[in-house]
Amino acid sequence: MEILIAGGGIGGLALARGLLGAGHRVRVLEAAPALRTGGAAVTIFSNGAAALAGLGAPLDGFGGRLDVLRFDTADGATMVTADLAAVARRTGFPVVSTPRARLVEHLAQGVDVEFSRELVDVEVRPDGVTVTDATGDRHEADVVVGADGHRSAVRRAVLDPAPAAENEWTTWQGLTRVLPELAASTTGVCVVGPAGLVGMLPSGDGLLQWWFDVPSPLTGSPAAALAERFTGYGALVSALLAQVRDADLESFRHVTHRIPDQWGRGGATLLGDAAHAFPPTQAQGANQALEDAWVLSRMLRETPASVPDALRRYERLRAPRVRKVSRRAVSERTNKPVPAPVRVLTGLIPSGVIASAYAAQLRGVSSVLNDEA
Repeated sequence: MEILIAGGGIGGLALARGLLGAGHRVRVLEAAPALRTGGAAVTIFSNGAAALAGLGAPLDGFGGRLDVLRFDTADGATMVTADLAAVARRTGFPVVSTPRARLVEHLAQGVDVEFSRELVDVEVRPDGVTVTDATGDRHEADVVVGADGHRSAVRRAVLDPAPAAENEWTTWQGLTRVLPELAASTTGVCVVGPAGLVGMLPSGDGLLQWWFDVPSPLTGSPAAALAERFTGYGALVSALLAQVRDADLESFRHVTHRIPDQWGRGGATLLGDAAHAFPPTQAQGANQALEDAWVLSRMLRETPASVPDALRRYERLRAPRVRKVSRRAVSERTNKPVPAPVRVLTGLIPSGVIASAYAAQLRGVSSVLNDEA
């Protein structure tokens, strides 16, 4: 088959990697003039790591392994300590924070990517799909997969012209060589309080991924505004803020897509944020895109008797899983202060119970860990 993937991000490249060697002609059409390597770091949880392994692109030891994830309050109390090493033992796959650039370059190995190919039209026919790019070139395919982000041109053409809805939250993030002790460890720290949430994750090679989730816009210098807003969040956050500069910061508004049962029609479907954008508070955006790629690559590895039937089956399998993540993420509850009685109760839960619950939650949102395809 001729398979076109719109978008050379994590999900699109992962799908292409999963289809390498299947005998199909697989091309990735990317609107940008080169690989999109911005975006600080991504957290690959056990379900995403399992998907990467199944797609023939295991993490291969890069990034920073996370064995512990600690949630503190702004006044210095520890609410929850999640034993991610125990989660890894239960699922068979670790939790890793890795620079996004490193992951994208890893996934692009051996993939046929055509750059500066922005799609402007998608025509679904009974016998295939035709896409037109901004240069006027037309591309015929048996399958077109829109992996082109939450502003997806494929989604607008085959599913829903409505844009993803923004909420009031924004993430300001960076990836720099700061807090060397924490960056060299296997412990991630999140601090939550009235100003929002600060996250800090070791990401390998002395790099620390850090971010600030804030519920209202910043004015003036973002670094100065963050330093003022997060005053009183403890010594670790103060040390981080002292080293953050405007040039280190990227901002991302939190957006959400409606997630229907069906994501396309005919030989066209969607993957990743094009299908199901949601806020990053569950750290599952990249992981769910990798899950999509794993399931869809299984559906397409051998030429199906009916392409539309195979694509609709993929959508039926993935939609319920992704909706679970989206519902939790849209609540933004991990960004908000936890009431004192809840803090006391969570502090009494043994770490082994928390690890079991975390692993069960991952399985609940995962097609890969349930071998569901």
